[in-house]
Amino acid sequence: MIADQAAGKAIKIPAAGEQVWYWFRELDCQRTGNGYGPNALGFREIKAWCDLREISLLPWQLDAIVALDLKRRSIAAEKPEAGKEAEEVSKRPLTSRLFDALFPNRTAK
Repeated sequence: MIADQAAGKAIKIPAAGEQVWYWFRELDCQRTGNGYGPNALGFREIKAWCDLREISLLPWQLDAIVALDLKRRSIAAEKPEAGKEAEEVSKRPLTSRLFDALFPNRTAK
């Protein structure tokens, strides 16, 4: 389901899991990151969210949210396919003049 959503495909949520999916999406959009990717939804964050929403999760609901979180982070961590570059690198050669322009000398005056 998460992989289909990441690929831009239409998703069909089973009726039994619909509420958990919406809960996960609410938690997911409040997730933090660390510069290397999304942080996990920790039990503290889930508990704080439950307290704010006055929700008491059943064990299977918590398990489902944790499983969705693991899948979301594994998709975010996937590397681009071989032969495809994520970003184009400048074709301009790095000369000493370009280096000096990018990193000017900052000596004390």
